[in-house]
Amino acid sequence: MPRMFDILRGKMAGGDETHNPEKAAPEKRALSFPKEILKTPLPRQEEKEDQSLVSKKLIFAVKQHGVDSQEKADEIYENAVRTIKSLLAEIMIGEGPDQARMEKLYELLDTVFNQLVMGDNILFNLCEKRKEEASLPYHIVNVLILSSVIGLSMGFNKSRLSHLGLASIFYDVGIDSFKELTQEPRLFTALERKRVNLHIGRSLEIVGKIGSINDVVIETIRMHHERMDGNGYPSGVKGDDINPYAKILGLADTYEALTHTRPHRAGMNTHRAVRLLIGSMKSDFDSDVMKMFINKMSVYPIGSIVTLDTGEMARVVSVQPCSPLRPVIMMLKDANGVNVKEKITIDLSKQDFPAIKD
Repeated sequence: MPRMFDILRGKMAGGDETHNPEKAAPEKRALSFPKEILKTPLPRQEEKEDQSLVSKKLIFAVKQHGVDSQEKADEIYENAVRTIKSLLAEIMIGEGPDQARMEKLYELLDTVFNQLVMGDNILFNLCEKRKEEASLPYHIVNVLILSSVIGLSMGFNKSRLSHLGLASIFYDVGIDSFKELTQEPRLFTALERKRVNLHIGRSLEIVGKIGSINDVVIETIRMHHERMDGNGYPSGVKGDDINPYAKILGLADTYEALTHTRPHRAGMNTHRAVRLLIGSMKSDFDSDVMKMFINKMSVYPIGSIVTLDTGEMARVVSVQPCSPLRPVIMMLKDANGVNVKEKITIDLSKQDFPAIKD
């Protein structure tokens, strides 16, 4: 079986267009996208077996062999952060990613995707990494993971996941050019906000120098700050005129920013962020994407700390779509508030006791 994202460099599966670097540029017209791309479930496509998402038998076999461990997930996450740090360092000194760097990025996409297919352990790191929350590499990796989770939940094939993943890596690389503003411990002035908004153009400039980047990826980067009600930027497009991948990326980017500390504010807890998204920010995002995201993150978002009716404390580690009120939890403290020595995982959907109290 070819590597998961080899398709970016060859023929694209799933009917998306391929990139011709000689005739395409970041400033060209908007592309057209099939509206059904965000509908669930997706229509079954006639594809070779090796272009299907991932077989249930393979997933089951991998899980049986214990590959889906927290230690492995931590290793994957930290390696992803290191890879993005190296990428940003090269960009800042004027060295765009060469073929060797792009190979590492494709490998990164493969690894993250495979880990998410096997389990949700890698999502822990979005909540656990507190020391460098405002760091751009962590932000990019977190958004990559969240976007991939949404794409997987919506049944995306490998071609669609590849577009979404690569856009998630490059969409914010241009903001490093505005570091002196983004690190200010205060709100932007109106003029500063307009200046920082130019980071999209900078990201497109960087991506435009990479001959292998697909038009769909470029358009996703361009439109990730557009909003369904037309109040986004840079063009103020709305509704179905927004690239479907950009709808996902925009939601993932917003959620990650809300739940992590920035120089001018503290991060929200996951539950409050979800409530904000489905409340005052509801008109910003596509309803199909939002429904899938909320279904995945649940009433008890992954990473939430909950108190059980036994007095014990636990962290939500996974959510069963058929049972959003009874997620999978990992025990943290006993009823006396003492940290547990063994991290026991309990699927509350498979038993009546205990129940989540708070």
